[in-house]
Amino acid sequence: MSTPVPLTGYQSVSLFGYFRQPILVLSWQDVKQNHFTWRQLRQLALEAETLKCLQPDKQEWLQRGGIQLIDLLDMTVFPVNPLTDFGVDIAELWSMGCTTPLMVSMGIKFEHLISKGITPQVMAAFQLPLSSWTELGFGVRHAEHMRPEDTVLVFGIEKAEFLQILHTFETQKMDLN
Repeated sequence: MSTPVPLTGYQSVSLFGYFRQPILVLSWQDVKQNHFTWRQLRQLALEAETLKCLQPDKQEWLQRGGIQLIDLLDMTVFPVNPLTDFGVDIAELWSMGCTTPLMVSMGIKFEHLISKGITPQVMAAFQLPLSSWTELGFGVRHAEHMRPEDTVLVFGIEKAEFLQILHTFETQKMDLN
């Protein structure tokens, strides 16, 4: 359920112009009718959390347009997963330059990357450490399917030693939980 949000005078004039009566509340209907974009609203100092209150359904934001790939970096309040919700491919995700915490906050999992066709060569291009890949859900079950030369390419370590490290890590992780 969308909740109208209050506007300052500056925000009202910036959105609706000088010649209208001051509009002190922004509704989702206003956003749709006037084709306001996420970025346009954010540039007027409306917080992401406020915009989520205005329209809590991320699909509404995505379906009506006005969202660009760069905006997804700012939409973690939903979260919007660029791979599953926005349909980007691995190259587009890589071009976004996301940090691991940002990818996690967007709901990206290693399984999503697999479904988009990630390869060891692409993993190497991301230049992430093993800890980042494990945060995304990479584990022994994935490493077992890698060729020995791929573990060296991506992680700089021989496959047997790499699997041993992952087994130890996963065992310690289970012991902590």
